[in-house]
Amino acid sequence: MLTSAQLSSLQLSKAEAHSESTGIRCSWRFSDGYTAVSATFLTTVKDGLTNTYRQHATGYYRDGYFEPTVVNGFPAVMANTADRRKEGQASLIVGLSDQDEMLVLIQGVPGSNATTAATNVAKAVLSTVQGGQ
Repeated sequence: MLTSAQLSSLQLSKAEAHSESTGIRCSWRFSDGYTAVSATFLTTVKDGLTNTYRQHATGYYRDGYFEPTVVNGFPAVMANTADRRKEGQASLIVGLSDQDEMLVLIQGVPGSNATTAATNVAKAVLSTVQGGQ
């Protein structure tokens, strides 16, 4: 999902890939040794990002956060049922098509900017995928 140059630029370890029931997940560690990140291509979520907005409309994220954004031209949402961003955790859902989405999760240290890290990793993954690498 990421090139060697991107891994170096983001200060990430080599990826560990996993095939799961929800899709394909890659995970990395940042050079600080504490912060972990994963990107999962979710292929089993019906209606992709529309489903995330539907959940928001029902109050699913009311105790957390729901912040629409755009990543590399793709619609996206920073969202989670609990707001632990100050604790170094964030999740970013990127709509790839009407059916598919990518979930980027950051588990870092308190005070780290997890939302920026999630966005940077998502941008790099999308850049690689769009470039056919």
